[in-house]
Amino acid sequence: MPNINNIKKTLVMKKLNMPESVITELGFNDPNYESRHLDFDVLIKMNDLLTVEQKCAVMVRQGCHKVGKMAEESKSWGKKYAEKSLDEKLKILSSEDEGFRLNDDGTISLQTCDVDDNGVARGCHCLKRDYEIQFNSFIEEYPDKAATFSQFHCGCCAGHQKYHLQNKLGVKLRLKSIGTSIVKTDGRKKREFVYEINN
Repeated sequence: MPNINNIKKTLVMKKLNMPESVITELGFNDPNYESRHLDFDVLIKMNDLLTVEQKCAVMVRQGCHKVGKMAEESKSWGKKYAEKSLDEKLKILSSEDEGFRLNDDGTISLQTCDVDDNGVARGCHCLKRDYEIQFNSFIEEYPDKAATFSQFHCGCCAGHQKYHLQNKLGVKLRLKSIGTSIVKTDGRKKREFVYEINN
């Protein structure tokens, strides 16, 4: 789930060249700014103020799950196929993961969803917590924001998926867009992230 304080740290990084006016409007120039884990007022403003490219750049840096089992597995996969070419690795991934797809334009699409201990798909973990109640209340109050906001929200998941794909492929990736969103579809569709390969 998005952590506003972490997003603040990302936005004020000069590497992103974020306009000072945006940072000011979000209230992040206030040295005393602190937020609870969820702050919909800030997320609404971010959704309105930032371009798609900027949203992706900010949210992809919020990825969690970069340690533990997933990290060990992706690094192990990368070592196993380290001698393979990029094309060979992409073909292997396509055969192993039905959610992985190489697009005609050279980008990579990845569809994901959470699974329980028995390997059964259970949608997004964000829908299983108190966050769901707050998110649904937000959607009821701002129905016109639902489509873009919920996809923007899933950018933090795109961050950790990017990390593991990079471990496997041995290349740098850039999040280009977020397609479908589990939150947006109330768990009926998987997340879909599109990445560009930076050779």
